[in-house]
Amino acid sequence: MTSETTTTELRRRRQHNDNDGDRFETPMTMTSKSAADDDDVDACSSSCSDSDAPLNEASSASTKNKSSSLPESSQSILQSVLPWFGLLVWPCMLFLPLLLNHTINFHYTNLFPREWYTTRGENWLDKSIELGGIWEWGTNHWLQFIGEHSKPLRHPLGLSLGISAVAVGHVFLLLYFRLHQQQILGKTTPVQRRGTVQYIYSEALQNHLSQPGGFLLLGLYLTITWVFDMLPPSYYSFAGGIQYSRVALCLICQDFVQFVMHKLEHVAHPKMYRISHKPHHKFTNPKLFDAFDGSVPDTAIMILVPLFVTAHIVRDCNVWTYMAFGSSYANWLTLIHSEVIFPWEPRLFRSLGLGTSADHHVHHKFFKYNFGHLFMWFDMMVGTYRSPSEVWGQEFNFGV
Repeated sequence: MTSETTTTELRRRRQHNDNDGDRFETPMTMTSKSAADDDDVDACSSSCSDSDAPLNEASSASTKNKSSSLPESSQSILQSVLPWFGLLVWPCMLFLPLLLNHTINFHYTNLFPREWYTTRGENWLDKSIELGGIWEWGTNHWLQFIGEHSKPLRHPLGLSLGISAVAVGHVFLLLYFRLHQQQILGKTTPVQRRGTVQYIYSEALQNHLSQPGGFLLLGLYLTITWVFDMLPPSYYSFAGGIQYSRVALCLICQDFVQFVMHKLEHVAHPKMYRISHKPHHKFTNPKLFDAFDGSVPDTAIMILVPLFVTAHIVRDCNVWTYMAFGSSYANWLTLIHSEVIFPWEPRLFRSLGLGTSADHHVHHKFFKYNFGHLFMWFDMMVGTYRSPSEVWGQEFNFGV
C-alpha cells in the first residue's frame, strides 16, 4: 500500500468517525475527538513515505516559529489575568463623584456657581458643613414665603449630580457586561445548567431602562426627598470627599432593611406577595436586565423604604458619599441578577459573604432562601442561606 493510499484511507476513516460521533457529541467528547484526530495525524505522519518528510519538517518548523512569537506561558497568563480587568467596573461606579471632587479641571467649584451648593453663597469654606443651596425659583417674594411657612426647597444641583452618578456608573457596568457576555474578556459560565435566557440585547436594555417600578420610581423618590428637604442636613453638604466607611455602612444598613422587607413580602400574607413581589419572581432563571423588572409596590417596599430608613440611621453622610452609595447600590443590585457569573464572585465574594449572581439565582429558583441581596450575612444568621454549591451538577453549573 502506497503512502498516498494510506493517507486517503485514514482521511476516509476520520470522516466516517466524525459523522457517527456528531450525534452524541458533548464538550467532553469534543476533547476526546481532538485527541483522536491528533492520533490519526501522528499515524499518517509515521506511515508517510520518506519523500514527504521534508514537507512535514517544514510545517513543523513553521508551527514552532508561530509558537515562539506567542509563548504558551504568555497566553496562559493573559487568559488568567484578562477576566479580572472587570474589577475596574467597581471604581468606575464612582466615576462622577471622583471626577468632580478629586480633579482640578473638573472640580465642582470650577463648574458651578457658589450659590448652587452653599446657602445663598454665605459662609463659603468657613464651616465644617456647607449646606446645599436654596432653590430661589427666581423671586425673593417666594423665598420669604417658604421661609415663613415651611422648609426651603433645596437646589437641584446635588440631586442632578446624584442621579447622573448612578447613570454614568451604569453605563460603565453595561459596557463591561457586554464585553463579558460576548466572552471578549474570557470564557463565561452560566449560573444555571439549562443555560442563559436568550434575548435581543437592545430590546432587553430598553425594557430595563423604562421600567416604571425601576429607575423612574427611584428618580421620583430622590427628587421629592431632596428638593423638599426630607434628608438629614449633612446630606446637602459639599464639604469633604467620599466617606468610604459611611458608604459601606449605608450599603449594610440598606441591605439589612431590604432583607427584612423582602422576607416580609414572602411570608406576611399571600395577597401581599401576589400584589408586590410575585411579578418579579416570574424570572426563575433571571438575567441582568431583570433587576428592576417588578411592580411599583415591590419597589416601594423593597427599595424606597430601606433607602429612607438608611438615610435617617446613617445621618452624617455628605453629597459625595450619598452619590457613591446610590451608584454602588443600584449597580450591585443589577449585577446579582446576571445570568452568568463574574470572575471575582465564586472565591473572593463568596468567601466574604458578599452577594453574588449565583446566590441570588438560588432565591429565584427555590424562593425560600437567600433573601439578602448585597450581603448573605443576615441569611446566615437566621438559617435561610443556601450555598449554590449545594446544587452544583443539579440545577446549577459546577463552580458557580
